[in-house]
Amino acid sequence: FDQSELVARMQAILRRSKGYSEPTLRVGALQLNLDSRDVSVNGNAVHLTGKEYAILELLVLRKGMVLTKDAFLNHLYGGLDEPEMKIIDVFVCKLRKKLQAAGAGNLISTAWGRGYTLRDETLADPVLPKADRQPRPVRATANAAFAALCELGEPALAG
Repeated sequence: FDQSELVARMQAILRRSKGYSEPTLRVGALQLNLDSRDVSVNGNAVHLTGKEYAILELLVLRKGMVLTKDAFLNHLYGGLDEPEMKIIDVFVCKLRKKLQAAGAGNLISTAWGRGYTLRDETLADPVLPKADRQPRPVRATANAAFAALCELGEPALAG
């Protein structure tokens, strides 16, 4: 038997068991093909790294749910040789930039102190009630350093 066909059949069964019989999912202008692992916005291809695609896939499959950084680390690394949680912020930052440059808008929202969520632009913006909001920490130096690392990409973090 062909290993790739076995994997494709298993993925199709898993997708159907989760309620996704179609391999293509749409969120606003974003289109994600689960079989070919292609991402496009308004018909234009968006080139993502494997980790960026895995993060986007998890967000699309769990649209509207707040996903913690632990959930992303588990999805990306499966508990093996996990890097620091800050790497998730870097991946999400780069993913947001690519999606915005392609014209998808700001689909990924930050739930401060909790994680990230994907929202559909056609739906109302999910705003937390004031009682559930956590104040954003003010760390100008750390934020500037993070922005610089985000610009350099993940190879700079590995060294």
